[in-house]
Amino acid sequence: MKSRQTGSGLVELMISLVLGLLISALAMQMFMTSRASVSTQEALSFLQESARYASYRLQPMMRNIGYAGCASNNLYIDPDLKNPPYSIEFPMGGKERTHRGLSYWEMTFVFADKEAGRAPLESISDEDNSLSLKSGYEKIFLNEAGNLVEKVASLSDCLNSEVFIIDKIVGGSIYPDSSLSRLYNSGSSPVSYVYPVKVWTLRLNDQGGNEEIRSLYLDRVGADFAAEEIVSGVTGFVITFSLDTDGDGKVDTPNKAANSMTGDDWQKVRRIELALTLQSQPGAVSGGPNQGRLERTFNLTFTPRNLQLAGEG
Repeated sequence: MKSRQTGSGLVELMISLVLGLLISALAMQMFMTSRASVSTQEALSFLQESARYASYRLQPMMRNIGYAGCASNNLYIDPDLKNPPYSIEFPMGGKERTHRGLSYWEMTFVFADKEAGRAPLESISDEDNSLSLKSGYEKIFLNEAGNLVEKVASLSDCLNSEVFIIDKIVGGSIYPDSSLSRLYNSGSSPVSYVYPVKVWTLRLNDQGGNEEIRSLYLDRVGADFAAEEIVSGVTGFVITFSLDTDGDGKVDTPNKAANSMTGDDWQKVRRIELALTLQSQPGAVSGGPNQGRLERTFNLTFTPRNLQLAGEG
């Protein structure tokens, strides 16, 4: 007897094809959703890391705003340095600027840079008004060609501090352009140190000439310094200040707009708030607005420690 063999009919074949297509479509949908989620998370992580780096880079500088040495409460300033940008008494300021339609506050700040190196004072000559540094330390004021590039300095022995203009450096000796207020490193006085005084600005500009991407730069005033890019993709940059107006050590005027700061307000600053809005590259958010760019605002807070200490003196 012959056995009868049965196979799949047309109906069964069509059902199998439809089910296969449905499963494939679901798998593809899950893959696309997962891929979009990963892309968004990667973009968010990049923005967070960018903001974290900005905070890391600016934190020590903001903390030391107004630093003139370890005795900044007993401070003498060369009369020619009483006004910005090198005024340690009023170490913050700036002006309103606009970059490609975005208005912002270009912040300027000044401090004696102990991080760049402090030069121990070996002796001071009252005859020719020169400061003799220990061997090699004069280099923190010079460039590789031996030319004077740091032209303002702070001298401190933790009893007194003063800020002065450097006329020249010969050998290992610094020559101020005017007489100092007192002798340092003489008798039983503590060891004295000399620091370069630097003025910095936070400003916006195009990223490497690319008009589609705006970056935040850290730049030097009056020095041969290539502006350092802190973070790119900036679409918002707002600086506010919180003040202690009654001198009790507590903030009583929070989030004051930079363009409303006047006079003595700058000496009463106890916190600096920076709202930084960053935007990712296109395609981070599938089907999202603005070509799929992800945008987030990060609030960075800095405490200018030396202004706080000065307020307690």
